[in-house]
Amino acid sequence: MNGRAGRRVPAAASAASAAVGALTLLALAAGAAAPAAAVGGAAPETRSCTEVAAEDPEVGPFAGPSRALEAMGVPAAHEVLRRRGVLPGEGVTVAVVDTGIAPRAGLPAAPGVASYGPDGEPVDPHGTVVAGLVAAPPRPDGDAVGVAPGARLVDVRVLDAFSPQEGQAGPLAVRVAEGLEHVLAQVRRVGGARPVVDVVNVSVAVPPEPRIDAAVEALWRAGVVVVAESGDRPVDEADPLPDELAVATPGEDAASQVHPAGAGEGRGEHVLGVAAVGDAPDAPDAGVLRSSAIDVAAPTVGGVSVGLNGGTCGVDSVSTSWAAAQVTGVVALLMSAYPDDTPEQVLDRLLPAADGRADVRSPTRGAGVVRADEALARGLGPPAPEAPRSIADAEPATAPVPEPDLLASVRDDAVWWGVLGGGALLLALVLRPVLARRDPARTSR
Repeated sequence: MNGRAGRRVPAAASAASAAVGALTLLALAAGAAAPAAAVGGAAPETRSCTEVAAEDPEVGPFAGPSRALEAMGVPAAHEVLRRRGVLPGEGVTVAVVDTGIAPRAGLPAAPGVASYGPDGEPVDPHGTVVAGLVAAPPRPDGDAVGVAPGARLVDVRVLDAFSPQEGQAGPLAVRVAEGLEHVLAQVRRVGGARPVVDVVNVSVAVPPEPRIDAAVEALWRAGVVVVAESGDRPVDEADPLPDELAVATPGEDAASQVHPAGAGEGRGEHVLGVAAVGDAPDAPDAGVLRSSAIDVAAPTVGGVSVGLNGGTCGVDSVSTSWAAAQVTGVVALLMSAYPDDTPEQVLDRLLPAADGRADVRSPTRGAGVVRADEALARGLGPPAPEAPRSIADAEPATAPVPEPDLLASVRDDAVWWGVLGGGALLLALVLRPVLARRDPARTSR
């Protein structure tokens, strides 16, 4: 994510949000806000999550269901799980590698798993918004906020702000690596048949770092799914991505320059890379990097999450950060529905159910926009036969060895007897006219 998606200095955010909050209160007092929300039905929340400060009041209005969740079939998936008696995300632990989760947000913390990073209130709302998109409880009107409200969260704070002020830590690849290594250490410490952390969300895009590659690979082998944003186009000097990515170029592929999404020799083979789409999903957003590391995409505009003050707020930008959070929620939802699935099986449900083609990936949408309801209903096919790793590993082709013919001698004898019989018959036919011409009367004279 970058400045395009609404990162703000806390003081500026506080001033802007205070003004918006005052206007909202006036609208509520006049009785105009609720009717306006009812007429719109699908409008986003009235306050942007990136503009809400911790001291802002928790005021509405609630403007309608999340358009982003509806586009992914999340409400339908929730209803299916409700009928099964399963809370979406129940029994699943998600680590959020980000700017920290605000305590006032009231999001459920995972017991027995240590958090990481400095104590105190977060100064940047980004991590709280991400965590809310994953696992926030429904709003008072019953509409969903987080995709997997039953999931438990681990706060892994690796930076203070994306546009850091003096004394604050910004987005650095080494800090992201340290956060992933912390999660891996927690998984190894507890052990057991199932990892203590099931999913890791990394809504941070940084340049390549070997430690990130190693941590991602180790987490995958331990049974942990890592979900990462594929990367927004950098727009300011605070963004850690290379300046050359600020302008789109023909044939662009940012996979090798954006991690963790492109981590490893296989360019994100063991990371679920997520892109973002706008209100017109068939038209790629110019602010999203094109990348071969994109596996799926998710809509973000019109989403709903929670802010630093604990109140609900709106997501009003196209950003791979928000998209990765929502897909993380879908992964947690699937894990709660199918707790015995391996990471490979979870992805085998998710990718083919997207609205594109899993076998022909788009550089802007991967296999397409995720569909939680379709993935939930999808059965698992039989495993494909393992192919040789390379041509050199394949067995050389050889001609098949013929089976022994047990009737060969009998068949040969039959052929010869047939020839002899046919010859005798032919001879008889030739001699018959000759013998018939001999007149017995003439012979007697």
